[in-house]
Amino acid sequence: MNEFVITVNNKKKTVRVNDNGTVELEGKVIPSSITKVSPHSLILRFGDNVYEAATSRINNGEIGFLIDGWYFDTTVRTRLQETAYELQKNKGKTVHHTEVKAPMPGLLIKIKKKIGDHVELGEPILILEAMKMENDLRSPSSGVVKEINFQEGQSVEKGASILVIE
Repeated sequence: MNEFVITVNNKKKTVRVNDNGTVELEGKVIPSSITKVSPHSLILRFGDNVYEAATSRINNGEIGFLIDGWYFDTTVRTRLQETAYELQKNKGKTVHHTEVKAPMPGLLIKIKKKIGDHVELGEPILILEAMKMENDLRSPSSGVVKEINFQEGQSVEKGASILVIE
């Protein structure tokens, strides 16, 4: 069995091509066959219907079909390819927040960054005094400082969110 996600006119359909010569589409099992006439010409049989089709590969996974005089731009991907495509497409939309939390109770001596400043992974961002020792806290990720929840000279409890990097 092979499972494909086919997109036509921005509508996605899952199609399963079974080893027994059937296709499953929207819960219906349809006897089918595909006969290749030439590199770009096919005869498609779905149930009692027979269609003549011409194809043209446009791009990776994108195929143009001319079926009985009707043209369709389609995208045909395996389930795995579709999942990878969706993850890649949504990658830029995901916003990651990293909270810099106090590892111990102490006094916030110095905040080295302001809201809007860019920080790099491992860069010193603040100094926290605890048990009469100054601790240089470093950025756990790269990004931009979005929030600062405390001011210099304030006491913080263990686990308190001091600032947020996005």
